[in-house]
Amino acid sequence: MNWNTIIGVAATITMFVPAIAIVYNKLYQHRSLAALLISLLSTGIYNLFSENILPASPKFLDVFAVINNYLDIPLMLTALLFFCPIKQKQRAVHIVTAIYVAYEIVIACIFGLNPKAIVYIMGPGLTLILIYSFYLFIRHIRITVEFGKNAGRTLMLVAILFSYGCYALIYYFYYIQLTPAVGDVFLLYFISTFISSVLMTIGLQLIKNRMKQLQEVRNTRRELAMFFGNG
Repeated sequence: MNWNTIIGVAATITMFVPAIAIVYNKLYQHRSLAALLISLLSTGIYNLFSENILPASPKFLDVFAVINNYLDIPLMLTALLFFCPIKQKQRAVHIVTAIYVAYEIVIACIFGLNPKAIVYIMGPGLTLILIYSFYLFIRHIRITVEFGKNAGRTLMLVAILFSYGCYALIYYFYYIQLTPAVGDVFLLYFISTFISSVLMTIGLQLIKNRMKQLQEVRNTRRELAMFFGNG
């Protein structure tokens, strides 16, 4: 077992940690985080097959890779709604997501479940995620610095920005430049996956703690209202 395989297995296992955090803390009740959960599980399962942890034929692996890439951007755009509570701006994201899905359907009609389709769907998709997540990060980092709030959401956005920034580099090297150093490309993917999964897990835990604090405040206010109301 070489170092790439060891790091790949470690990164794959780490990817399931934020998924477990979402399930354990029941954060999947938020539709956006349910989309994030599906994305994490889909990519994690694909990595289990690609690293031969689970057996799979080359044909099955190719089809799974294409399906995973078709799902990735719509799921992540939905997940990013968690960081944008304003309904009017959410509507714009829904429209962009619908347009992107329509574009994917066109690509699917042309190329089908062929690995070549990944070249055409991931380029625009990665650009969308990077632009929107960067916009949300700037907004949330300002709130975190000025008011000491939203640290969990900010850390989650750091994880998304870091991972998709690395994915954009991988896309360029692997699909555009056609680099022969495939091992180095996969090493970058595994390292970015490992780091982003750790950051995402910490961010999710901070969000759960914040939600618990807010619930305690609401309960205290309710009890005070009942007490003084009876008085």
